[in-house]
Amino acid sequence: MLTAKKKISVRQAVPQSSSADFFYNLQDWFKANTKIVGGVALGIAAIVIIGYLYTTGKAADELAANLELRKVQQLYQQQQYRLAITGDPAQKIMGLEEIVEKYGGTPTGDVAMLYLGNSYLYAGELDKAMSTFEDASPDTDMLRAAVIAGQAAVLEARGNSAEAAELFEKSALTFENELLSTERFLIAGRNYAEAGNMEKAKEMLDKVKESKNTKYQPDADRLLAQYNLTEE
Repeated sequence: MLTAKKKISVRQAVPQSSSADFFYNLQDWFKANTKIVGGVALGIAAIVIIGYLYTTGKAADELAANLELRKVQQLYQQQQYRLAITGDPAQKIMGLEEIVEKYGGTPTGDVAMLYLGNSYLYAGELDKAMSTFEDASPDTDMLRAAVIAGQAAVLEARGNSAEAAELFEKSALTFENELLSTERFLIAGRNYAEAGNMEKAKEMLDKVKESKNTKYQPDADRLLAQYNLTEE
C-alpha cells in the first residue's frame, strides 16, 4: 500500500449489494475516463480498486474515497491540476491532497496518490511530484510500475534523460503489459537516445517494434530514423 499520512478509521462494511452495484458503476466510469499520462497508468491501476471492491466489499472509507476521487477526477480531466490538488469547496469537491491525507492506505487512496503526483508534475511542482512518488510503497506490481514511471516522468521533466530512461525501462519490466510496457519502452528509448546511449535506445525501440501491440510502432520508426538507428 502507499504510505498513509494519517491513520484511517474503519467504519461499517459496505453491504454486498451496494458493493456490487458500485463495482459496475465504477467500471463504466473508468472505461470512459481512463487516461495514461507520462507512463503513469492511472486508469489501469484503478482496476485494482474495482476487483478489490467487488470481491471483498471494502469498508465505508473505501466507498467514500471512491466517491471523492470520482468528483475530483473531472477537474483532472479538464487539466485543472492545481484545483484538483487543493479541491473546490464551491463545488464540494475534495482535493487530491485531502483524499490522500484522509483515505491513505485504502486502494482508492493509493490511486489518488498517483493522481496527486501526476497533478504536481503537470502543475510544474516537480519536487512535490517526486516526493509524492517516493513516499509511495505499493504492494502490487501494477502500482509499483506506475510509481516508478511517475518518478521517471519527473526526471524526464528535469532533463535527466539518462536516469529517466533507466526508470522507464524498469517500469516496463516491473509490470509486463503489452500496451503499458510498449509505451514505456518507447519513452525509455527516446530518453536513452537523448542521453547519448544509442545502443540502449535501439534496444528499447526494437522492443517496441517486436511488440504484439502495434500502437507505438510508427513512433518507434520515427525515433529510429531521427537518431539514425535504422539498420543499413
